[in-house]
Amino acid sequence: MWLGRRGSTAITAVGAALVIFAPALVYVAHGPGQPIENRAPEAYTGLDEGWDSFGALGRFIASRLPLRTTSVRADAWVDEHVFREDPAFGGAATPRVLRGDQGFLFIADAIDVACAPHATPQESAASLAELAEIIKASGREVLTMVAPDKSTVHPELLPVGMAKRECFDEYTNELWSDMASAGIEGYVDLRAALKNESADSREPLYFRKDTHWDSAGSLVAVKAMVDALAPGLWSDAEVHYLGLTRYGGDLTVMQGGTGDDEAPIYQVQRPDVVSVSVEQIDDIAHGFNRRFINDAPPGRLIEGRTVLFLDSFGLAALTQITPFFRDLTIIHVDDYEPQKFLDAIDSADRVWFLTVERSLSYRLQFGIGSRDFLDLLDQELSQKV
Repeated sequence: MWLGRRGSTAITAVGAALVIFAPALVYVAHGPGQPIENRAPEAYTGLDEGWDSFGALGRFIASRLPLRTTSVRADAWVDEHVFREDPAFGGAATPRVLRGDQGFLFIADAIDVACAPHATPQESAASLAELAEIIKASGREVLTMVAPDKSTVHPELLPVGMAKRECFDEYTNELWSDMASAGIEGYVDLRAALKNESADSREPLYFRKDTHWDSAGSLVAVKAMVDALAPGLWSDAEVHYLGLTRYGGDLTVMQGGTGDDEAPIYQVQRPDVVSVSVEQIDDIAHGFNRRFINDAPPGRLIEGRTVLFLDSFGLAALTQITPFFRDLTIIHVDDYEPQKFLDAIDSADRVWFLTVERSLSYRLQFGIGSRDFLDLLDQELSQKV
């Protein structure tokens, strides 16, 4: 039966209302949706950010939408079974997760950033060198590390015929070459260390279904840190293989799939190191920023106060890191607030910088390596030398 203009308008209005208000009704009935991207939901900071407040509000709502995980899986099913292509959630032109060889998944962000970085490899290496030099010149010890993406350590596992392969290879090769030759204070080449270890062990050192290194991969970075800061302190006897563990990879979830995978788990056990306290140092919702105090017999800990600027790669290694320090403060590098970062560095005897490769150019351009922050840091620390 033809409903006429009024009838069709009413149906359209009802449909629009369902689209707009259904998530809110589900929220009331079942609570907020769970995060699916291996990170805490976006926090909303209020109306103090000007026009950016509206964008922050949108991200706050989007990260909590009920049925979000179900929507991702449904969209992925349509992409795979109807269109016969890799899932690209939300109508994106290209998938965010790439299927490589031997069942390995890769995040497309690492490829996209390499082909359209926020700074050239030379500029990123120069910014990192200047940051480390300012800290070193103030009398503090500095350790500088970049965690390579899985696609950088294992390009042979990337999809055959992958789009943007040429610009990806060019950028990564230039970046790691420029960092190695830039004279960066306290620099440790983790790409070389991971590639060498992977060749020796014949293990990938990264989760097959996740963006991060596994506990064998993080152990390479932790050993490199100990060897750089306290030569002779590392002991292979304190590393214990606990077998295989099941994990749910962030790339599996982002792809809209389900199911677990297996990965080896290695634990650092130092029985004579005793945790004295663990203190959350700010009120940020995710609670990543903490101060760890340990006690141990003389010569068993890295002394002084260390501040570690890290991201999810550092957090993945945290249980392996903390047993080596007398006094360790960790700050997520994305919690960028100039004065907070200045105060943290000023209070430290030692600064350790650890960020993943795909976020390096952005963080150096707009955060801890930005021109404004480097000038402030230089001014602040030079006055106290």
